[in-house]
Amino acid sequence: MSENNRILVGIDGGEGGRAAIAYAAAEAGLDDADLWLMHVTLSEPADVVHPYPWLSQDSRNSGMQVLRKAADEAGAYVGADHVSGTLLEGRTVPGLVHAAAKARLVVLGDDRGHRLEHIVTGSITHRVAGHAPVPVVVVPSDWSGEEPARRVVVAVKDCESSAGLIAQGLRHAADRDAELVVIHAWQLDTVYDDMTLSHLDVTGWEKAARRALDEGLGRARRRVPRASGVDVRIDIRHGQPARVIVDEAANADLLVIGRRRHSFPLGRLGSTGRALLRESRCPVEIHPPVPDLITVEDLVLEHEGRIEKAEETHAF
Repeated sequence: MSENNRILVGIDGGEGGRAAIAYAAAEAGLDDADLWLMHVTLSEPADVVHPYPWLSQDSRNSGMQVLRKAADEAGAYVGADHVSGTLLEGRTVPGLVHAAAKARLVVLGDDRGHRLEHIVTGSITHRVAGHAPVPVVVVPSDWSGEEPARRVVVAVKDCESSAGLIAQGLRHAADRDAELVVIHAWQLDTVYDDMTLSHLDVTGWEKAARRALDEGLGRARRRVPRASGVDVRIDIRHGQPARVIVDEAANADLLVIGRRRHSFPLGRLGSTGRALLRESRCPVEIHPPVPDLITVEDLVLEHEGRIEKAEETHAF
């Protein structure tokens, strides 16, 4: 099993885990990837005596049962030879984040019935998605990919640095023979939003955003030649971002978002991202922040105060 081409699936024994396996298996089928199932059991520090020592072994036994059942389900999708499992003792979030470095993708199920647990401990999915070094997909427990909508949505916050995220959306759309919707939702961070808008050139603002997204789409298409036939629609809307994006992705196969770029060390999941994970009816893929790299084709030259497209470049 290659560490360079495997998908890590967090298993908790609930319906969310089953949905995660189904989604991960579909992704694995696109490039013959392996599935790496992981279940984390809580362990006490070495210098702490557990008040109920027999529970530790019972926890291991239960964890192994969960993994065996999950492996049988995953094997039915991709074959047993493409499935491995790991029982990890420790804290769930650090364990999954550390293991993520040895996978190309992490898939987690979101069992939204455990609201009280989320209030008390914080959502595991939110914290893993906010710290993992690779993309993380969170799959709603009631998700089913049996009737694909043939539609992928990419939500862009920074229009000027959108090429990398749009390129991911193009890859997913090409894999699914789907259309791609690139949406930028914006709202001023003030209670006087409507009053402020009356003094702004909203039309000019939105035109600038659309121009930046068009340029980002152009760079993204050059990076993903196999997606040349993907139909793309760019949509810019004023409104509460999470609500606008959830509505747009209501009938989609996948929603792609990015983590905040300027947070140490790998960005983090902001309030909009957390709301999308909580409310989205389709799987959400969260990407760690990456530089919006410029290729040779994207280079421009400055000539007499004007920015011109570089027609030819030479390496010395």
